[in-house]
Amino acid sequence: MDPRLNSLLELQKEMSIQRELELQYQEIPRRREEILFCINNLREEAKAAEERFKHHEVEQKTRELELQQNQALRVKKEAQLLSIKNNKEYQATLAEIEGIDRKNARGEEKMIELMDQIEKERQALKQKRMELEEKETKFHSELNELDQKEKGLGGKVESARSKAESVIENVDPNLYRRFKIIFDSKGGKALATANGGYCGACNIRLTPRLIQLTTRGQDIVICEGCSRFLYWDHSLDEDRINDL
Repeated sequence: MDPRLNSLLELQKEMSIQRELELQYQEIPRRREEILFCINNLREEAKAAEERFKHHEVEQKTRELELQQNQALRVKKEAQLLSIKNNKEYQATLAEIEGIDRKNARGEEKMIELMDQIEKERQALKQKRMELEEKETKFHSELNELDQKEKGLGGKVESARSKAESVIENVDPNLYRRFKIIFDSKGGKALATANGGYCGACNIRLTPRLIQLTTRGQDIVICEGCSRFLYWDHSLDEDRINDL
């Protein structure tokens, strides 16, 4: 096989390893940001649940005070009835007492609804706090794992880059530039087999001339469909023979 192809195959191997490690390394900050965003959302939800609960607790105390004040006013009005001698004034005071009773009845109904709501919110807040505590523990554990993974991958990425660079030194600069463009644009695969008469990447049927050239392995052959470098993998032919 053309030594240039051997160099490109070796380069693809090393750069593929480098690329995979870099993708894993780049995923860590994204995942870390995602975790912190989730934690912040859970905290905001718990805070909102607590604020709703406290707001309705304050409302309950306010309504309790109103009921107490209205009841005190009713007692005062009832006491006034004993000293009123004018019928018109007596009826007016009775009407005031009835109005207070209606207001108290509505207030008590609202209090019952409010107490039910507060109890539901108390349970919701408890659940939200438990969920926050559970997920924070899980997320912080994952964050620690990410930190350790980041440290380990950092060294592996540098090592992979170093290996790839050592191979690049043996590749013709013009050939490398073309290889790099294809490698980056084709998802990390710049070479493809031509075995079977088809491009192993884009599956286009190859012309007899391209098949002949790749079989000989003495030239740089480019796929007319996807522009990848083509090569004939003779080990695949040996595998087929052994299977017969």
